[in-house]
Amino acid sequence: MNNSSDSGDKEGDSPQKTDSYSSGYATEGERSATEDLKTAPRPVADSFTPETTAEVSSSPEAKSYWPEPDPAAPQRSGSEALQAGMMTVVEHLDELRTRLFRCILYVAVGLVAGLFLAKPILRLMEAPAGNITFQALSLEEPVLVFFKVAFYAGVIFASPLILFEISRFIAPGLTDKERGVVTPIVIGSPVLFACGALFAYFCLLHPMLHFFGAFGAGVAPINQRLDFYISLVSSILLYMGLCFQLPIIIFALSFTGLVNSTMLIKIWRYAILGASLLAAVITPDPTAISMLIVMAALVGLYFLSVLLLKLFGR
Repeated sequence: MNNSSDSGDKEGDSPQKTDSYSSGYATEGERSATEDLKTAPRPVADSFTPETTAEVSSSPEAKSYWPEPDPAAPQRSGSEALQAGMMTVVEHLDELRTRLFRCILYVAVGLVAGLFLAKPILRLMEAPAGNITFQALSLEEPVLVFFKVAFYAGVIFASPLILFEISRFIAPGLTDKERGVVTPIVIGSPVLFACGALFAYFCLLHPMLHFFGAFGAGVAPINQRLDFYISLVSSILLYMGLCFQLPIIIFALSFTGLVNSTMLIKIWRYAILGASLLAAVITPDPTAISMLIVMAALVGLYFLSVLLLKLFGR
């Protein structure tokens, strides 16, 4: 009887042990196994010793992923990589440094040329004023005006070469179609800027300064400050040079697909309105003569751009 009861008790204990294990209580053997797992060495973390790292890096699999550079291979310069059509980040930085150094060198050479040509340029800028007398209100003003004109001239002389360096730097990241857009910009932008400056000098400055001189002649003698006059003339030449970039801008936008000749013809009324507003901002005199001259030039450039797009089939 006692044996049967004992066996029954043992058989009845087994489901209780199972239930206690499922509820979170472990047996002594399970605890020891868990402790062994905790104290066991971790193969992944402890295997990264200098010896094992050297073994992994020298394995054929690692060399297939990270091939060692060939010391006998020639190092490419930025220009050679540019001709090859692809460049690494280091080669891009080296190319950027070279281009920046060349741009600074171009400006320095242009500044030296501007120092030799500053006085003739000053005489040319004073010529449209006619009989207006110029004066300086301080001893250093003529020197400052001289170096200002020399610096402006140096930047203008160097600008075509600077544009060329910029185009060569961005060329590896462009497609053949995009390179076809950059080339006309590099060639045509300086030419159009010079045309705009010449247009302002011969067609805009003379009537504008004649109006100011004739209007003030019967009121008081005019003694114009040299610094203000040079700043006024330089601003007008710069603004007109930038306005003459309109064909280049429209030509570049047509290659991106944003505009075409048909679209530009449809909005010609808005273009004339924009040209009149821009002309009113650029010309400082209150007469409508200078504004009409600038507006006519801008409208002519607009329709010239439309004609060029028609000729190129855009």
